Amino acid sequence: MSSATTALTSARVTWAGVDTGFWVAHRGGEYFGCVDAVAGGFVSRDAHGIPIGRYDALDAAKASLRTTTHPANTRHRARLERAALVTATAVGGTALAFALTAGALAPYL
Repeated sequence: MSSATTALTSARVTWAGVDTGFWVAHRGGEYFGCVDAVAGGFVSRDAHGIPIGRYDALDAAKASLRTTTHPANTRHRARLERAALVTATAVGGTALAFALTAGALAPYL
């Protein structure tokens, strides 16, 4: 690990409330993510704007930015991967059914 990477990983996360219900995090002078108050909780987003998760408490939402291996993040990522697999399987099955139907009906056209 380089000294720049070490400095960034050990840098303290600082928070700024930039608007009502919206907090921005910086780490090592770089944008690190944000937390937005929504109905019934808080949504945290990483530095790329990708949602990490939804939390009941502001402290939990802020803490979720520190690690992507947070249990809530792991569950969320697993759900997204499972949903993508189910969608891909359904689309592939539908495409196969259309191809087989077209092949079976081709001689009659």
